[in-house]
Amino acid sequence: MPLYTVVAQEDSLSTGTKAKIAEEITRIHSTVMNVPRNFVRVVFLCYPADSGYTAGAAAPTAAVNCVLRSGHGATEKADMLRQLWSMFQNLTGIATDQLALSLQEIPSSNAMEMGQIMPSVGSG
Repeated sequence: MPLYTVVAQEDSLSTGTKAKIAEEITRIHSTVMNVPRNFVRVVFLCYPADSGYTAGAAAPTAAVNCVLRSGHGATEKADMLRQLWSMFQNLTGIATDQLALSLQEIPSSNAMEMGQIMPSVGSG
């Protein structure tokens, strides 16, 4: 169920870097949240140069957003965010002030995977 959307300036991430980011997101999420790898999805969206801004100034801003089922603990989420942040910076070299990560939790009843309404976290 987790859906990661990575937004970055076009041509800032090579195909190889995208593949590494997707693999690492999958590894981190499945390990920390204890979910099957095949549930983790990663989509890259790119915007044209000179279309990203930070603090009102043009910048190659990147964002990683994850929509996931609610019910995971605060410690798990903090651990995952730290690992994702470190991984993304290591693979891209993006400046600290140009990166934003977020988790958006939704009730399990608001998500479907493989044709079935998702169970609550921890219920199997």
